[in-house]
Amino acid sequence: MEDIPINKKYLFACSALALLFCFAHIVGSTILLFGCLGFFMILVAWCSAFDFTMPILLFFLPWSPILRLDPDSFSFYTFAMVLVCIVSILKKRFSIQKYQIIAGFLFLFVTLLSKLLGGSGLSFAYIAFVGMIIFFPMVRGEQAKHKYDFYQVVVYFSVGAIIASLCAMSFAEYANIRKFIRVDSYLTILRRSGFYGDANFYVAQILAALGGVLTLTLQGLKKKQVVFLAVIALFLLYCGFLSGSKSFALIAVLILVLWIIAVLRLRGKVGLKIALLTFVGCAAVYVATSLMFSDLIRVISTRLTDANDLDSFTTGRVGHWKNYIDEIFGDIKIFFLGQGFTNIKLYGKSPHNTIIQLFYQLGFLGVPVLIYWTRCFFKSGRTIVGKRKFDLKILIVLIGIFLPWMAIDTLFFDEFFLFQMYALLALEEFRQNNSQKDLTRVI
Repeated sequence: MEDIPINKKYLFACSALALLFCFAHIVGSTILLFGCLGFFMILVAWCSAFDFTMPILLFFLPWSPILRLDPDSFSFYTFAMVLVCIVSILKKRFSIQKYQIIAGFLFLFVTLLSKLLGGSGLSFAYIAFVGMIIFFPMVRGEQAKHKYDFYQVVVYFSVGAIIASLCAMSFAEYANIRKFIRVDSYLTILRRSGFYGDANFYVAQILAALGGVLTLTLQGLKKKQVVFLAVIALFLLYCGFLSGSKSFALIAVLILVLWIIAVLRLRGKVGLKIALLTFVGCAAVYVATSLMFSDLIRVISTRLTDANDLDSFTTGRVGHWKNYIDEIFGDIKIFFLGQGFTNIKLYGKSPHNTIIQLFYQLGFLGVPVLIYWTRCFFKSGRTIVGKRKFDLKILIVLIGIFLPWMAIDTLFFDEFFLFQMYALLALEEFRQNNSQKDLTRVI
């Protein structure tokens, strides 16, 4: 892979601005908050104009809940996503691919018909989602201009997630910060979720970053880069354990097992194999014996052993899934058209599953529209596998990104588009790396 150095200036600016957001909320200064939010929008616009969009967006994704004036106002992160689309339109001079227009029109037709029949109105979230379908794909291709690569994206994303997690834990005692933080505490169990109200949304970001970090260690990087990624992986594991999430523990174990298999299957590179496996062994011993991890492991172990059946093991999700499935197949309007991208919750509970949410919101006529959009969006990545043996790295990163979606609802959140772009960047990275290997063999 081509060695593109980390843009330390932007990384420092992002970190400083994130900490300044915390300080502004702690002191309760509206003027300072407006200043931070204004600088954030300027930074996003500037980076988008100069082809550095995804690293900045992913750095601030874990901070999105506090990028607002108060907990009940709109997050400026969503405004930043809209701003990115506007800048992309201007940069590409309104050059839009056919599938973006077709998917946008079909999505509008299905959802507006559903809203008309259901009497639902339009919302900013709905308008923004339609805009993302039509314009967000225009962000693609930035990395081809050699301003950043997948390594840089993963570093920005991981550092942003780690700092956000540690800040949320450290500043939770301040009243103005506590409004943005949810800490579940019962009996001997304490669960943290960064600045998010749902621990599973929090760990979805940690797992997506972890999957990217682990796969990059297998990509032929320099030794110092591999060591840096190994340290990041250890911090991500700690942040994930803070959530006390069963899904984090299970998916993280799955990712690590697949990663170890991928290490063992590396051709040659005996020194790298030994180094990586030695680090894993030392890290495992440290995690198992360290006081820093012992209480966190006990929380997850308690939650796993307290489950009596499948419903309790999934924290009631099986019941929610059944209710939503019954509603989808029991209402002809919802079956065909869904709720029309209207934030209506059945019995006041979310489905806690993105696939079920898709069918509940868009119906069996609307879901194929998003499938068509996604297929076209990833079309350039289909050559990644070709006739070659399937690359285990692909499976690792895709599991880290998308398997957590089976326990959360991402349709109404920015992650729905950002994580697909993140996956595409990973696939493009593997395609480029495999092509370089093939060229080397030919030469």
